[in-house]
Amino acid sequence: MKRIALILLAGVVFLGATACKSATAPDVDDFVGTWNATKAEYTSVANSSTKVDIIPQGSTFVVVFSASTFVLTITDPGQNPRVYNGTWTSSVDTLTLTWTSGLSGESQFDFVLDGDNLTLAGGHMQFEFTPGSPEEAILSLILSRQ
Repeated sequence: MKRIALILLAGVVFLGATACKSATAPDVDDFVGTWNATKAEYTSVANSSTKVDIIPQGSTFVVVFSASTFVLTITDPGQNPRVYNGTWTSSVDTLTLTWTSGLSGESQFDFVLDGDNLTLAGGHMQFEFTPGSPEEAILSLILSRQ
């Protein structure tokens, strides 16, 4: 009985390892284009019950991906647009944004790309839950390609 269990376990491990190796990142062209957020929710790292989705408040969140760069424009009602630039890369399930203008460092998101719908989760960003007091937040996005 132990031998059968070990053989089954070995088979599961082998299949899992080969499945992971066969997964590939989406093509660059799958990301290229203009993406509009239908959800842009910031969750406070300090207090996970504090959440703000800026889209229902009238803000726009637009990301334009080219082959290796991106431009993010956030416009809040009655405010001038804030524009951020950088480079991006993707792996099988992680999208990394490396900021070159407006922010510094990088943000990594888990993603699901389904045609013209892109869901991003887990990116660390600064957000002002209280005006004038930026704090670390986790950003979750639902984007649709224009």
